[in-house]
Amino acid sequence: MTRTALVAAVLVAALPTATLPTAALPQPAPGAPPIREADAERLANLDAATGIALRQLVVEGDAAQVALARAALKGDAVPADAADLEGEWNCSMTKIGGLLPAVSYPPFRCRLGRDGDRLTFDKLTGSQRTRGTLQMSDGRWVYLGSTFVEGEQPMPYADFPEVVDISTGETLPDVGVLELTGPDTARITFPLPYRESVLNVLTLTR
Repeated sequence: MTRTALVAAVLVAALPTATLPTAALPQPAPGAPPIREADAERLANLDAATGIALRQLVVEGDAAQVALARAALKGDAVPADAADLEGEWNCSMTKIGGLLPAVSYPPFRCRLGRDGDRLTFDKLTGSQRTRGTLQMSDGRWVYLGSTFVEGEQPMPYADFPEVVDISTGETLPDVGVLELTGPDTARITFPLPYRESVLNVLTLTR
């Protein structure tokens, strides 16, 4: 078993295993793809994943790694309309827990746009990318997309099967929550990504 697979197995064992009832799944906006049940469970475990990631950080991390995570997670969420979010952003990924207590990457270019009634999101540069849509669900912006590497074509979120084989490539379902934290700051928090980490935080600035 690879280290990544071992981390994933430990996380599965540590988190609640109860499946959300269908009625509890976030309801898609008109025209938006329905959320996969596995991704609804990842969203439901956002707080638990954050706790596991931060516990590892406190036990294993040094002061610099703690500072990286603190910078990524600081700022309370404020109400956000689509108009508040559209435009060009700089975005920097911080990965917390899993293979390392915390690691951050240099800023890249991202864009929030509009496709009819939905918001779209693209990480435009860097070797690891994500593309998808955002929908308002239960009072928060939920991101449904595809993570992929530069040079690959992302799979439309609606085309992912319920069970994915992570050994076949880097194109995998992404799910997260976008929060506006100020006039020119925001973040997308991705709980339990399929590879490397326990919690990914994409910090947006402009």
